[in-house]
Amino acid sequence: MTNEAPVLAVDGGAPLWQRPYPDAPVAASDGRGSARELEAAFAAHLGVAPAGVIAFGSHEAAYDAAFTAAGVTDATGREVIVPAVRGEALAAAAVRAGARVVPGEVEADIGALSSRGIVRALSETPGATAAIAVAHTFGHPAGMNEVLAVATERGLPVIEDCSDAVGATYRKTPVGRFGVAAIFALGAGHVLSAEGAALLVVADPAHEAIAERARLASGAGLDDARAAVALAELRGLDAALEARRQLAWELTFNMRTMRGAVGMPHSRWVHHAYDRYVIRLRALLWKRSIEDTVAAIRAEGVPCEAACAPSLHLDPAVRAALGADERLDDAHFAAAGRIPGEWIAIPLHAGLTSKDMDEVAQVLRKVERLST
Repeated sequence: MTNEAPVLAVDGGAPLWQRPYPDAPVAASDGRGSARELEAAFAAHLGVAPAGVIAFGSHEAAYDAAFTAAGVTDATGREVIVPAVRGEALAAAAVRAGARVVPGEVEADIGALSSRGIVRALSETPGATAAIAVAHTFGHPAGMNEVLAVATERGLPVIEDCSDAVGATYRKTPVGRFGVAAIFALGAGHVLSAEGAALLVVADPAHEAIAERARLASGAGLDDARAAVALAELRGLDAALEARRQLAWELTFNMRTMRGAVGMPHSRWVHHAYDRYVIRLRALLWKRSIEDTVAAIRAEGVPCEAACAPSLHLDPAVRAALGADERLDDAHFAAAGRIPGEWIAIPLHAGLTSKDMDEVAQVLRKVERLST
């Protein structure tokens, strides 16, 4: 591989990456294990009581159970605040619970729901807001201290979507232990990849009875075959997370000379899970559209995708439910409106190497030279 490549592969040049992109490693499972064993192992990982973790056979059932545990059931006429970016699954669960979805502005650097966004999304009608739902995007925890401060002041339950953040911590506390309920939806591309499986976490023992009622109401248990896969992956979780973090640091280091793109930020208070490696294109310098950029990087041999769908404040169903609501004004969504056109996600897993990270960086630099 060479740094000198004057023509992009998408335009007829030779691709820099000349071999198949490595597949994610598959954890060796002996086929033994049950949903209850997975629940106990995941509870030990998070440091919660075994009764506080419930395994589900579908993502939808787990999301619905989380809303039930948070008291958001038959919520007709009430509202749930969700992140405008990466909040689609939470929004769908809110609608199934009968609530209206109110998108909240997100942090510009990490894409997670911001405390300012929550305050702006709160209803002026007393009691109308039923809950706050937070997503930890791409393995980077949301700023939970600020979120919980607003929630506590208003007496609102917090629901966490931790599907991108298995193993992430915020101020030394694992994500999934901050809210009344948390969902860990598993599947391809995530650190735990048991397809279609999900875990509900209710960290506070005072709410375990509510969680158990949610389990019984759903009837959506997890089969032992998928539970065994998740158990095998959970046993190797610490090693997989360490590998992902090391690779992410190396890619970040290799991108240090780039002016047109930057990785997600680091913080002393955050232990990132790096579900994927997200790159932000600096719009003032980057002249190529995100669709054309994704096509150019893929043509060079590195898989990638646009990291986010359009902001939920633009969603026709959300707007129809809220009507002419000032809270949906574009002026309130400067970050959420911009992020979908700037963020790209690249697969990151323990099957990659330092050499791979160097070559990914070379691809990014090549595309940057012809896009800025």
